[in-house]
Amino acid sequence: MKNIIKKWLEKLGEANKESFGTGRLDCCQLGRESDKVKVNNKKSIK
Repeated sequence: MKNIIKKWLEKLGEANKESFGTGRLDCCQLGRESDKVKVNNKKSIK
């Protein structure tokens, strides 16, 4: 079980490097780089 999780984490790390690069992730920078920020505009039911 431990080896399965370790392999899964390695694959996840590789996928993240492909998607985001190897630099430090900054949530504000990612928001600015995206085309449009999606905001949840659903009204709560009272």
